[in-house]
Amino acid sequence: MESLKADEVKLNQDLWLIQIKEGLQLQSEKEEEMDIRVSVYGVPNELLTVKPEAYIPQCVSIGPYHHRRSQLCEMERYKVAAAQIFQKTITGKFEDVVEEVKKYDWQIRNCYHKYLDYKKETLAWLMALDASFALDCLQFQVQQADQASLRLSSHVKRLGRVLDPSGRSAIHNAIMRDLMMLENQLPLFILQKLLEMELGSQDRAEERICNLLTLACKQWSPFMLKMQDSSRLRIKERGHILEVLYYSIVPAPAMEDSISKKNENGNVPLADSTYLMRALKAIWKALSSIQIGLVELVSALSERVLKERPVQLVTQLSKNLVSAFETLSIKRRDETDDEKDEETGFPSAETPPTRDELAIPSVSDLYSAGVKFLPTEGDLTTIRFDPNTATLYLPKVRLDCNTEVVLRNLVAFEASAAPGALIFTRYTDFMNGIIDTVEDVGLLRKSGIIYSHLADDGKVASLWNGLGKCVKLTKVQHLDQVIADVNKHYHKRWSVAVKEKINRYIFGSWRLLTVVAAGILLLLTCLEAFCSVYECKHWWSDTSLLQD
Repeated sequence: MESLKADEVKLNQDLWLIQIKEGLQLQSEKEEEMDIRVSVYGVPNELLTVKPEAYIPQCVSIGPYHHRRSQLCEMERYKVAAAQIFQKTITGKFEDVVEEVKKYDWQIRNCYHKYLDYKKETLAWLMALDASFALDCLQFQVQQADQASLRLSSHVKRLGRVLDPSGRSAIHNAIMRDLMMLENQLPLFILQKLLEMELGSQDRAEERICNLLTLACKQWSPFMLKMQDSSRLRIKERGHILEVLYYSIVPAPAMEDSISKKNENGNVPLADSTYLMRALKAIWKALSSIQIGLVELVSALSERVLKERPVQLVTQLSKNLVSAFETLSIKRRDETDDEKDEETGFPSAETPPTRDELAIPSVSDLYSAGVKFLPTEGDLTTIRFDPNTATLYLPKVRLDCNTEVVLRNLVAFEASAAPGALIFTRYTDFMNGIIDTVEDVGLLRKSGIIYSHLADDGKVASLWNGLGKCVKLTKVQHLDQVIADVNKHYHKRWSVAVKEKINRYIFGSWRLLTVVAAGILLLLTCLEAFCSVYECKHWWSDTSLLQD
């Protein structure tokens, strides 16, 4: 057994050396053709440990990451069936497809973040089989969406054993979920190469893959988007299917343009709104230190001037009060330094937000404050709040048994590959913030924002509250401005304002409660000292006699 492991290690080392030498030689000969970026990443461990079944394929492996898992071998025969049907559509044998894929061995390896310890021929067969199967699944998904053309082609009918036209079977949903996982992706240029061999034209292959992915994104997207053309999706620039879906939901350049236009129109940037609050907090700190200094001065004078026994008790009490004030002041100063901005939920403009710092009322609280909710048929750029009509606009979301896997893998892709702000992750955090209970889900469902095919609203609330809790957030100016506008409108309501003032300045104020308690204790101590000298019980007895 040990000798077999040693041979396997040696084989892997030899294979690694061969691949490195071939890669260096190929890169020096065809340097211009090697500009292929990494697009298929591994899921971050912080997400994988939370819910591994949402990221690890349960039915079929696509690509090299999970090819060797024995639990997924049952689907290999369906891949062979797809390859047999695909062979009939080309002039030649399927081995010709493998030879064509083999030419792009180094480009394929460059697309994957992890090292692939496969031989060139093995990897070519793997990619060719998986690509033919993935194309069949795409075609099936598109024809399923188009009820007018539900008559299935011959190669799609072959997959009818595992794919259900109604989309209701468990194995059908399992395959669709697996196809949208980050670690189960194929480079799009391999799919296009197979279509070129089938259609005999590069232009026709590009048109076909763009149409397939555009329609598939409409089906797979959790958002009920309007149909977008392939030029808007820029499919040629994408690495795989999940990336196409991501940029159909998060068009980052469009969002940045809309934000810059708002700032050009004279709107105050989000960070500037915190300056006044910072100034007020600084003034409060200064006053607090002055207050403590006055107490210390009074205590020092008392020690020198007042010598009587009752007053000594009061003086000793003053010392204790000064010590208590100092302790509370230091604690309060530390808390004030860490206080968050009420408008945005952030501690400062420079510090990245955390998920605990998202301060936004729930849907039911906003609804009771007069906020209305209206759906939009668009991507995340359509999220906005209209303070004039107190209306929060949110994109329509369709939730079913596959949605959680799609959402989680979109978050994982963004965490791994997004070049800028984590926009989609911030959106899931926003939905987590406004959805707390079943009542919140019910209000969004009645408003036409959530379309749920799940068993009950409790599962919907659990879905949103469990997404992406391990991903570090970044600030997204568009969404953060919406949060600030919603909070500003909510806190302006007189009933909300009164409740918050009571909680903050009465129940939440340590200084006020300490001063009141210290004053009561001081009065009782003075009364005790006075009565110990002048025997107050005679006064009480005389008063009782007068009453009689």
